[in-house]
Amino acid sequence: MSEIPGTIFVDCPCCSARLEARRQDGKVVGHWKSPPRDPKSSADPLKAAVERLKAEKDKRAGILDGVNARLEEEKRQLEDKFRREQERVAREGDTGRPPSPFDLD
Repeated sequence: MSEIPGTIFVDCPCCSARLEARRQDGKVVGHWKSPPRDPKSSADPLKAAVERLKAEKDKRAGILDGVNARLEEEKRQLEDKFRREQERVAREGDTGRPPSPFDLD
């Protein structure tokens, strides 16, 4: 069985660097240093990514909840103004047409 020519990629167990080695003789032809790990983050990068996504989701939900509360308050105030104006019209009996700026008379 003949060996397939080319290279293979191996992660170093000591320094976590990525190595590119030739299949024929095992000589290292490429070396990439591993990115520095944040000591604050967890050992599992996938778990850290999931935690970041959850934090961002909570932040967006908080922003939307705040907007929703402001809109509800504004709606309540406008309905209160409308109700008070309806009561004023009923109390004063003002059922006439409002003045129009297009009336010349």
